[in-house]
Amino acid sequence: MTSPPTGPDADAWQILSPLLVRGGYLPWTTGSMRPAGLVEVCNEIVHGGRTRILECGSGVSTVLIARLLHEREHGGLTSLEHDAHWATLIQDQLRREHLDRIARVVHAPLQGDPPWYPPDELPNEIDLLIVDGPPAFEPGHGAARAAALPRLDDRLVHDASVILDDINRPGEQQVIATWETSTSWRFELNLAAGVAIGQRRTEPPSP
Repeated sequence: MTSPPTGPDADAWQILSPLLVRGGYLPWTTGSMRPAGLVEVCNEIVHGGRTRILECGSGVSTVLIARLLHEREHGGLTSLEHDAHWATLIQDQLRREHLDRIARVVHAPLQGDPPWYPPDELPNEIDLLIVDGPPAFEPGHGAARAAALPRLDDRLVHDASVILDDINRPGEQQVIATWETSTSWRFELNLAAGVAIGQRRTEPPSP
């Protein structure tokens, strides 16, 4: 039996309750983004006015984001999912809730080395990138999400935000360190929520 959320997740659960009660049961898994992390995503959508959203890895977050966009009557979400069964499950949930015009789950089997989603399934302009895939929990795969920023940087609009999940794990911490040393992106870590939120560094004007 799944234990009820505690600490920041318990508070986040209450904040998310308006989105959770709609549409019935959602299939939570051990890989689902924590409630506290989902609150940070929703805050970024509302406060940042995000409307062109790409999510790497689908799940509860996909449905809740779609519900929020429907409530706001603006925006769209593309979610990439390497697992065909899971992609169908989440897309069917969106369809049952009549959210499939707002959000879509694209079955995108991982390709290449390191494995990543096919480039032809990616939107051209993104103002919020949520990186919660590919799976990175198995030994030796901790840096599986490192490809996200270098592969998608040219599709991110100038004031876009990037949210990386699972930053309490060493692999994701190394991913952030790599991004900050090799790109112009800088990240603020929210360890209580398990996510990091990044934006491009603004260079001071030249004298």
